[in-house]
Amino acid sequence: MIIAGARIEPFTLALRRPLSTARGRITERRGFLLHVTSADGVGGCGEASPAYWLGEETLARTAAGLERLVGRLARRPRLATVREQFDADALGLSPAVACALDGALLDLEARERGMGVAALFGADPGAVVTAAALVGGSTADAAGADAANAVARGFGAVKLKVGVAPLADEVTRIAAVRARVGTVVRLRLDANRAWTTAEAGAALDALAPYGIEYVEEPLRGFDPVALAMLTGVTGVPVAVDESLRSSADLGRLLAAGARVHVVLKAARLGGMSRLVALARQATQAGLPVVVTDAIESRVGIGVAVHAAAVVAARGAVPAAVGLGGAQLVAAAAALRTPELGAVGPGYDVAPVAARGEAETARG
Repeated sequence: MIIAGARIEPFTLALRRPLSTARGRITERRGFLLHVTSADGVGGCGEASPAYWLGEETLARTAAGLERLVGRLARRPRLATVREQFDADALGLSPAVACALDGALLDLEARERGMGVAALFGADPGAVVTAAALVGGSTADAAGADAANAVARGFGAVKLKVGVAPLADEVTRIAAVRARVGTVVRLRLDANRAWTTAEAGAALDALAPYGIEYVEEPLRGFDPVALAMLTGVTGVPVAVDESLRSSADLGRLLAAGARVHVVLKAARLGGMSRLVALARQATQAGLPVVVTDAIESRVGIGVAVHAAAVVAARGAVPAAVGLGGAQLVAAAAALRTPELGAVGPGYDVAPVAARGEAETARG
């Protein structure tokens, strides 16, 4: 593949409401898009949006890495495609920059072939995935109302951030949500590494009566043995997200006997190609996989939907994809729906109801 042009587009997107986590609070989403154009004039786009509020890759590092990458592409326009496994490590790319290049080249290849990116990996064209709702509200009443609204719109899974208030207040809020949504709706929690091992044990014990699907990143550090112990002692499933960046991390979890849910983000892993590979390893080991975005733009949301379609197509137990960006980013509000089609070309995504209405109108 010959890249005839590449450019960087910084962006700042307002959030519909502030996002508060145990690791920080944001009111806007900043990141970068990488646009590439082939010698045939076909364009592709990838996103580089690190989770800087969690203390991960900084925007300055991402920007500098993208500038170096664009310079490299200008000097050496012939670059192996992602399908031929370009080596991000050999190129010295940070995870966010690798994600952007991976995303742009996959998008370009899919558009050249007139198909969705998911189809490049063997998923059915137009595959549909189900999304989980990210619930806000710092009080019990507000969180309960937001969750009830999501369920009324058709969502069968909701996720709340925890670890941002005293445990008694957290339990009251979770109890209110469960009371409003009933027992069938799946309830996910994300602590963003808020607790010590002792605090996490107490929190999971207190939350156990509310039928929690899993608690994501309950511990302040990556301790596979402690993660395995938490699930065994409390009976509440645990998930990893920030802790999982490579197959080596997955190996440490398996060696410790940690039967955890695996939450995968392309932005953290270095792109959809790496996400799909790691998902395959996790599912082969019998671990459930959940794909999420990283509160991204429409590009990152599209990557998450197409990646989730691939994971489901490869035999994983279908799990609702987390699309916080689709619900929080004002510019992506049209995608606030529980079912999305990975329709293509490239990373294009369509709400299933809207797509059906459009097809009916054309008929």
